[in-house]
Amino acid sequence: MIVLALLCAATLCTAAPAENALTTLKADPIPVVAKPATKATGLDAPSYIDPVYGTRVFKATDASDLAGATHVRHNYSRRQAFNADNSRYLGAASNGYWVLYDAGTFGVLPRSGEGGALRGPAGDAEPIWHPTDPRILFYNQGLVWYAKDVESDRDTVMADFRGRLPWPGATQVWTKSEGTSSADGRYWAFMATSYSEAAKANTIHGLVTYDREEDRIVGTLDASAFGGAFPDHISISPSGRWAVPSWAFNKALGTRAYPLDFSSSRQLHVMSEHSDLAFGPGGEDLYVFTDYEAGAIRAMDIATGRAFDLLPLYPRSGAGYAAHLSGQAFDRPGWVVISTYADSAEYGRVVPDATLEPMHRKVMLLELKPGGRKLSVAHTRVAASFGGYFGEPQATISRDGSRILFATNFDDGGPPSSFMVLVPIGVYR
Repeated sequence: MIVLALLCAATLCTAAPAENALTTLKADPIPVVAKPATKATGLDAPSYIDPVYGTRVFKATDASDLAGATHVRHNYSRRQAFNADNSRYLGAASNGYWVLYDAGTFGVLPRSGEGGALRGPAGDAEPIWHPTDPRILFYNQGLVWYAKDVESDRDTVMADFRGRLPWPGATQVWTKSEGTSSADGRYWAFMATSYSEAAKANTIHGLVTYDREEDRIVGTLDASAFGGAFPDHISISPSGRWAVPSWAFNKALGTRAYPLDFSSSRQLHVMSEHSDLAFGPGGEDLYVFTDYEAGAIRAMDIATGRAFDLLPLYPRSGAGYAAHLSGQAFDRPGWVVISTYADSAEYGRVVPDATLEPMHRKVMLLELKPGGRKLSVAHTRVAASFGGYFGEPQATISRDGSRILFATNFDDGGPPSSFMVLVPIGVYR
């Protein structure tokens, strides 16, 4: 492994990238950077500057942000952390509460919930920002979805599904952690489920599509249509045209796209892998995913089924890595963020891989077209001791593409924090 022993503190790393510059993806060395002990305090004072790429990186969360938490970090790659105008971002605490931050100072904005967290959402409440109103955060509580004004910490009902579903036994309408709304916030796709405490088991009753503007259930699909198999998650395409449920370990179902009335379906993949839904450069709906059977990160046009490769998943025989994808830059169509971890060689026997490949331990921006640009944003600084699931980078991008959050513990085995990277906006030209 190529490592340049260079310690880089914020006071020593002062160069910033040119306004339109990011480095083309290649196997760059990974210099050692001192782990920031404290959070950043403003956009004029980065925690460090990536010594290879010159991007400004800010420590954005810390376990000390909420009493009783062992870590606080952003939610997931498929979930938008930043609100509509990038003035706020959301952190998920290990004790199940949700923390609101000022995106200019990185300070916690105390609210009326437990320990200063937001009041109401707890656990897997699926918080999803309103696409245009920076004050509004949608979240799930069983059969009712709420719209929270994060400044006043007050709630109104977004959608109430009680008594409106064809399944009286359903107790929850949700995406199962990985879904979001259409890019304009109008259309949603949900699964209707219930949980048996006695059996310790979930039951899927069916799938639902919903129009928030008209408060109307558009379509339903009974679980008998897919054999009662419980999906891994469901979401909706950015345009709102397609509901996309995904079934794990079920090749007959795999990942599918349905029109909102569930009148037909197209199989997109035979598995449920790390993925996201994104706008292509022409506004087309793309399913972007890790295809370990084909050995590539791929993008597929949902409407046509045509696909193209973005990156190899096996850079050489016996070598591989894991990746998360974020297509959440809805206002920058044609781009996806990839964050990588868990690289290995000799079919998993050597971790991390001793040969540094271009895609190892990176946050990358990839242009969603054949032969599109592949740009390095920052090193994730995770190798063998990244700390398990919550230490995975799981980078997520803001709607306008100007900010990326990724998680890291600097490979020390400790709790992760989220770090924000400022993306030079000229790269999108």
